[in-house]
Amino acid sequence: MNKFIFSILLILTLSNTCLADAPSGDTIENNPTSEPEPLINLSPYRAKYEATWKAGWFPITVQATRTLQQTEDQLWQLSFEAYSSIADLSEITKFQVADATIKPQSYRYKTTGFLTKSKRSQEFHWDEGKLWLPNKDTWAEYELPENLQDNLSYQEQIRLDLMAGQTEFHYPIAYKNRLKHYYFEVVGETQLKSKQGSITAIQVKQTQLKSKKESTLLWYAKDYEFILLKLKKVKSNGNKSVILLKEAQLKNEILKGF
Repeated sequence: MNKFIFSILLILTLSNTCLADAPSGDTIENNPTSEPEPLINLSPYRAKYEATWKAGWFPITVQATRTLQQTEDQLWQLSFEAYSSIADLSEITKFQVADATIKPQSYRYKTTGFLTKSKRSQEFHWDEGKLWLPNKDTWAEYELPENLQDNLSYQEQIRLDLMAGQTEFHYPIAYKNRLKHYYFEVVGETQLKSKQGSITAIQVKQTQLKSKKESTLLWYAKDYEFILLKLKKVKSNGNKSVILLKEAQLKNEILKGF
């Protein structure tokens, strides 16, 4: 049971265990649209989520909070925190945004509690094209691609790309001392029933997964700054996880979730 609880903490990060590292292949470029470019901006928000992970007869539920805010040095900071009675997880990324593209500056990941303790961090030296790994006291063994993201920042880049009308996305991800590659494409629009009423959602799926038995689907609120509404993950072994938005504070409005 303890192992299940910690697994759902990891699932809630939407990075390490919830999204799969795609196999090597051709890069998918973002597709520009022929329509006039919309105004693309991030704005601060605070969102509460609930995740349920089911393996066999043991469903586990964990609460989490995601917060995006601007810092005094004019960077953006995205933080994610999930807690249970036996383990906690925290992720923080700081990044710049220019021309609707995120450029991460630093990333911190930490787990604490009874089960395990893990800590890692990254510092992005863009002028030198290098990634510093403070916990290992070494440089990563690769140069920084222009569109490189960290394990958290790419989740905001998806929102910016959706705002820009993109339909296919590819993100190289700085993960420890290697690069991962995530691929996504827009499936279409759908209506989701929530406490807010009917919400128009853009459905996105992860592509180029390693197994045909795996699937990852995400739903973003089209009329609410493309905030993540729902995520459904099925692993090759049949284990399932669902992440649902409970409530989000966006600018001066509150979005009620599920």
